[in-house]
Amino acid sequence: MELEKVTEKNIGYAIEIQEELFPGESGRANFEESIYGSAGFEYFLIYEDGVCVGIIGIYSYPEDSESAWLGWFGIRKGFRRNHLGSEALKRFETMAAERGYRYTRLYTDAENNDAAIAFYQANGYIGEPYQNPDDPACLKYKMLIFSKSLTAEPLVLWNSRNIHLTEQIAKQEKYNDAH
Repeated sequence: MELEKVTEKNIGYAIEIQEELFPGESGRANFEESIYGSAGFEYFLIYEDGVCVGIIGIYSYPEDSESAWLGWFGIRKGFRRNHLGSEALKRFETMAAERGYRYTRLYTDAENNDAAIAFYQANGYIGEPYQNPDDPACLKYKMLIFSKSLTAEPLVLWNSRNIHLTEQIAKQEKYNDAH
């Protein structure tokens, strides 16, 4: 498995893959931030035997320097159920540990998402509902936060601290309205 960083040269392809995996959502603003601005945001195309099989990202929140977050992660249909997702997730965890993070975390839809939920649980992640009154999008979109410790220390759950879901959705909508 090889990871190719999303750059100016391949951002169009990265967007195609992301839209294939997450129809109706847009990661373009996140990809552009990773290329042109925000340090700490990186996205990668996932290749197996020269074929792009998915996409994966790593980022963090300034207010939580101990957690690496998984972003825009997915394996394309036709390549699933071949352990590529688990292998890519392990690469993410290794990258996070090498950067000094103690935990890996992600958020995902809580409804109609049984395969993804089972996948994260099978890979050792602990889920918890996300309910933060300071992040009103979580009232509309039922989300789960999944976490895993990268050390021998016990996992500290997220406990519904703000993941800025409302801001992320606004960023996507603003970009979609402009293009």
